[in-house]
Amino acid sequence: MLLLKNCNVFDSLEGQFFLSDILIEDGKIKKVKKNIIVNNLDTNVIDVKGNTVCPGFIDGHSHIGMWTLNDKGNDANECVKPLTPALRAIDGLNPHDEAFRDAYSSGITTVMICPGSGNVIGGQAAIIKTYGSSVEEMTVKSPAAMKIAFGENPKNVYSAQKKSPSSRMSTAFLIREMLNRAERYYEEEKNGSYHEYDEELEVFIPVFNGEIPLKIHAHRLDDIMTAIRIAEEFGLDYTLDHCTEGYMAADYIKEKNIPVMLGPLFSFATKVETKDACAEAPAIFNDKGILISFISDHPFMNCKFLPLYAGLLSRYGLDMIDGLKALTINPAKALRIDNRVGSIEEGKDADLAVFNGEPLETMTKVTLTIINGDIVYKDFD
Repeated sequence: MLLLKNCNVFDSLEGQFFLSDILIEDGKIKKVKKNIIVNNLDTNVIDVKGNTVCPGFIDGHSHIGMWTLNDKGNDANECVKPLTPALRAIDGLNPHDEAFRDAYSSGITTVMICPGSGNVIGGQAAIIKTYGSSVEEMTVKSPAAMKIAFGENPKNVYSAQKKSPSSRMSTAFLIREMLNRAERYYEEEKNGSYHEYDEELEVFIPVFNGEIPLKIHAHRLDDIMTAIRIAEEFGLDYTLDHCTEGYMAADYIKEKNIPVMLGPLFSFATKVETKDACAEAPAIFNDKGILISFISDHPFMNCKFLPLYAGLLSRYGLDMIDGLKALTINPAKALRIDNRVGSIEEGKDADLAVFNGEPLETMTKVTLTIINGDIVYKDFD
């Protein structure tokens, strides 16, 4: 057992702090209350001395372990045909990527890894913990979403090969065509009709039965609107990832009740479709009541800067409490794992980060990171 004493606990559900102890056993949070006393002599007791304890941060869109920042290190894109739904992110994951240490030493304990956006339909995303020696040990859920991409990336990849798609029209057509085929396959499967097994259509069954959402890469407003239109034609759940120009239609997105995963907003604008990125966007979305989460898109923004990114946004109208929610309970809800992570509650995974100051301030350090009840990072005497 592990007992953290004298914690200043961030309650991500209520958006407030309270003083408490936290008892951890068998990888789960067993008790959250003041003055916990245990009789087990083997209990590891740590006095955090009033420091802030947050739920482990969650990065809802990352290529960590798949894009390893070295020569020929991109295992996130299979850019030989635009439709590759059967590919699985976990099959391109290197659990020994050095960036995982950057993640957990910054308080990030859970990430969604996904194929890149070079393909129109890139494949199946997964949710993993940031510490472990194997894919199996790290995986929380796989598949957890189906990655699709609109905009410049698939156009640029395939127009260079003189293949389709070379226009936004073709991107939309290819997605609709595959979803039509997948929907027919799904209906045949549901009705017990005979059909030949098709791996690329089989993987859409959890999409059509509502188990996993589409994970939609879209920056420009017209791409965002096309994505919404297509997803709703087929009655599918989805998240809007990046959503760079989405603030221009915040009322419409609120009406649709779509989770939005924002970022990275402070990267150099290497693409024309990100030229209208707006640091005020998170506050605009949040003020409308839209569920926002912050994403690193690692390695395009190193994941270790994700908490600082959330802190910087407080200069542009976003309250610090809402910034913390966008790293904890909001992505947990958007990724459908809030039954396990995202808040400090009894019975949930013991994924915690301890900070020696305000968690989103630039001078604050992570002093302790716990994943599944194990101390994976420690920076104090």
